[in-house]
Amino acid sequence: MGALGQFKQPYRFERELKTSEEGVTVISLKKEGLAFVRDMNKYEQGKKRWQLEVVDTTLSSVWLTEFELETRLILVGYEYSHTQLFLLFREGESEMHNLELLTLHLPEKSFQKDKIKFELNFKLTHFTIAGSSALFGGYVSGEPAVLLYNQSSDKPKVLPGLFMKDIALLDIRTNQNQSFNVLLAERRGIEKKRLVVRTYDQDGNLLIDDVIDVDPKYSILSGLTSALERDEMIILGTYGENNERQALGFFSVVVDPFNEQAVSYTDLSSLQHLLDYLPGKKSGKIKEKAQKQKNLSHLPNYKAYVVPIRIEEKSNGFYLLAEMYTQSTNFDLYPTSPNYNPYSNGYSPTGASPFSNRSYSAPYPYNPPRNPSVEMIQTMVMQFGGRGQVEKDVSMKLDDIRQPGLEQVGDFLVAGDSVFMTYKKEGEIFYQNASGDPEEKSSIKQAKVKLLSPYDALKNEDEDTGGVRFWYDQHFFVWGFQTIKNSTIEGNQTRHVFYVNKISPR
Repeated sequence: MGALGQFKQPYRFERELKTSEEGVTVISLKKEGLAFVRDMNKYEQGKKRWQLEVVDTTLSSVWLTEFELETRLILVGYEYSHTQLFLLFREGESEMHNLELLTLHLPEKSFQKDKIKFELNFKLTHFTIAGSSALFGGYVSGEPAVLLYNQSSDKPKVLPGLFMKDIALLDIRTNQNQSFNVLLAERRGIEKKRLVVRTYDQDGNLLIDDVIDVDPKYSILSGLTSALERDEMIILGTYGENNERQALGFFSVVVDPFNEQAVSYTDLSSLQHLLDYLPGKKSGKIKEKAQKQKNLSHLPNYKAYVVPIRIEEKSNGFYLLAEMYTQSTNFDLYPTSPNYNPYSNGYSPTGASPFSNRSYSAPYPYNPPRNPSVEMIQTMVMQFGGRGQVEKDVSMKLDDIRQPGLEQVGDFLVAGDSVFMTYKKEGEIFYQNASGDPEEKSSIKQAKVKLLSPYDALKNEDEDTGGVRFWYDQHFFVWGFQTIKNSTIEGNQTRHVFYVNKISPR
């Protein structure tokens, strides 16, 4: 990668809004641009109006339209697949979901609505699209279930063989070839714990069923599968001890249904840069103590709240993005099941829920408790080789990021042998470029969010909304809400805007 001095923000989008109109969801369309979905809070004849705007990669508007829905419908999920944008709406808070799926055909600038009714109490946790099927993952009476809905059928199809006790649904992932993976973690006693990964075609026909034994000392806390952009599939996630929610480390295993697979376990203290956020002496003591415990065949006692976010597949291996956080007591981040990972991939309209504005989305009715408190500590990226071994790791300390709920803060892209990481805080973009060398101490730099005109002055940026996300290739996008003043304008010199800037680090 070139020098960080080349950090650029070549394009900016602005849409002037009233201060009460801040509910905008930003969706990556990858190389096709971005989509902005906004609840307009306008009601006519028992309907509520929504606005959709699509911009290209230069942030130029290419489609602006409005549509009407029933007043009680709220946006709970989205997915983008093959020039189609899917918006999932839910009626009310009941587990007897009345869902409406809006399919927007972007080239034709048209859309269709499908009403979906589940004839059972279904606690929704995952949503994605595989080919012509919409996939809904969740729980029925505490047991995992996956339902498929095809626009050519009347009712959702239930995947057989998933209703089991003491098992958690960790991930549903669409592969590059439009098959999809379902990842489960069994918790059947101390002596028998297993990972189960099943791959289906888009019609729900089983292609692969693989069962992987887990070390009985550990419990699987979270897991993600890769999406077959490479020939092999990898499962990456976190593990802990007994029923604790804090992670001892990361696990990795390459899926091979024809041979026994060994799961690799990497404790947190053995990673080169995971403890960089601490003072040097403290991190050194933690590593020294952990090594002594391992020498005595004990589990290292360094634990942390860590959540995996996404897997990036490259020719030289797999990159896992994760974040570390601390939480207040009595803050239940796993409301759906003992292993429910609310950070797994999703958007929820509460504003405090995890993963709003994800490129891979599967939102969910995550209802945060009153007065929770989460402090985000750092963003981390680990590189795994083709056989699942950790090859290097990098981390970026987050500067006093406190949130009312668990939500992704940072993101990354890979450029050659380096990992470029970034996050936004108020009107500043923080970034660093790291190689993962064990002796490296990466410096964090910052730049202001670029405004539209040199005569613009930032008066205020909303601290509770917006962020930065990987977009495509070597680009990110950053978004938020700002109040801006321009003294050279006659009349009203102050405007309140929703903005998006393109970030190109190269």
